[in-house]
Amino acid sequence: MSDPRHRGQQLRGFFVLLAMIFLLGAGVAYGATWYRQTELEADATRDARRLSLDVLQPLLVTTDAQGPVRGARYDQLIAAVDERVLAGPINGVLLLAENGTVLFADQPELVGDQQPALRDDIHAVVPGQSQSSVDGDRFRTLTVLEIGSPPTSVTAELVRSHPAIVEESREPWYPWVWRAIAAAIVCFGVALVTAIVFSVIGVLARRSARRRSAVVDPRLRRKKADRVADENLPAYMQPTFKDEVAARRQVEEELNAVQHERDALATRVQHLEAELDRLKDRSSV
Repeated sequence: MSDPRHRGQQLRGFFVLLAMIFLLGAGVAYGATWYRQTELEADATRDARRLSLDVLQPLLVTTDAQGPVRGARYDQLIAAVDERVLAGPINGVLLLAENGTVLFADQPELVGDQQPALRDDIHAVVPGQSQSSVDGDRFRTLTVLEIGSPPTSVTAELVRSHPAIVEESREPWYPWVWRAIAAAIVCFGVALVTAIVFSVIGVLARRSARRRSAVVDPRLRRKKADRVADENLPAYMQPTFKDEVAARRQVEEELNAVQHERDALATRVQHLEAELDRLKDRSSV
């Protein structure tokens, strides 16, 4: 039968290893989610750039870049933007001058506002490229447009919902992140319970062993005390004294028998010598 402590260590190690595997799986699922979100944001940037250059830019004329668009021109432009740009995931459109003035917006009250905080973002956009950033729940993509001839540069800002991108990126793998973390927590909990249970079993086993030794020890002590008491008795009271006496008597009897046979043999030898002497005397006569 295996040692309970060793078996407990094996079980605890198994559950800890299982928990680490679940945590690794959670990390992989989170990494896949993050990668998918990055890809979706890149797709959103490309889509916004395409709308800015292929759809919005052809709708603009030179006067749209010279000042805020209002009146009939605004109505005409917002109708086209609603139909061609805002029909999809894009939910906000701005046209910005280099100084941050709002030339056009899907919300009329924003037209003519100054956005000095956007100047650095506008100047950071490289012509021919687009730049995206996350502003709270807004995913903003800035693209430089050239209007009229000679061309006048304006910056188009297309906005879409960033939580929608995040939610889409989480559909395949993100639910498994929390499932794997929950499973890892359960495994760690089971490992802890296993350690506690087998520790208690070990304590109880040691107590039982001590109790058994406490029951056996008095018997051993009594036997030892009996041996010591026997050793302290007089010689004639020792348990082995009778055996020693009997053995001594047997040796003495055997020795007496040997001596008796020796004496009888010596007597017979003397008789034979005497008989031999008489025979010699007769032969000489």
